[in-house]
Amino acid sequence: MDDVYSKSDRPVSKSAFFVKWVNALAVALSLAVISLGIWLATRPGDCEKYLTVPVFLIGALFLLISVLGLFGSWFAIVHILYSYLVLMFAVLLAFLIFIIFIFVVTSPGSGYNVTGLDFQEYNINNYSSYVQGKLNKQSNWNHVKACLEASDNCANFETISPGDYPYANLNSIQSGCCRPPAECGYALTSAGTFANGTASSSNPDCLKYSNDASVRCYDCDSCKGGVAQDIQKTGRIAGIFSLVLFFILIVVYVVACFVGHNASRKHYGRV
Repeated sequence: MDDVYSKSDRPVSKSAFFVKWVNALAVALSLAVISLGIWLATRPGDCEKYLTVPVFLIGALFLLISVLGLFGSWFAIVHILYSYLVLMFAVLLAFLIFIIFIFVVTSPGSGYNVTGLDFQEYNINNYSSYVQGKLNKQSNWNHVKACLEASDNCANFETISPGDYPYANLNSIQSGCCRPPAECGYALTSAGTFANGTASSSNPDCLKYSNDASVRCYDCDSCKGGVAQDIQKTGRIAGIFSLVLFFILIVVYVVACFVGHNASRKHYGRV
């Protein structure tokens, strides 16, 4: 009888071992995320500081859940395991909603080709209404614009000669924020300087552009489009990574349910 019991109990032991070490790793990762939040809070400037609170909250939440999972599986405490499973289910549901949201808001929109240029141009009106609303809100855009000015995107653009300009490999920020749209008809006369006389287009961005390094096209719809394209690219990468992580968490959750069920059966003497 003892041999039969020990053999049947082995899958439970292996599952508990898996849950223990997954949650031990999760504790370490949670502490790393909290450390990242501290690092963001102490960085000079405020471009990344808006991430501080979300990073702290995510780190603290995962620390709580992983500690519950670690203690519950290590000591086979049924009530803690059940609390862990309930919290994990809520996190998985919220995570799934978040993943769907990312793919929905980053799906619409793309750059468009311009004759004679090897890079694309962008316009905020081509992207999702959610992204448009966020970037068109003045308080949000003022923050984004300050971060763009502090970046080296336009400084790098200013190193491109007029001869190399049509063939340059510009990123979406450089294309949208550091230069006027091609339809304006402004020619690049020297590195970073356009002959912005009378525009050949009624595009409002033509009047917003200036050779002043603090102005450029930072208030243009093309710049907001370039930022939206960058958000789209980052969002899709984050979405794919989140989807992979979601399926890993599903596996951990299923194994944890198995461990919780067996711990409950032993605790209450069920057959």
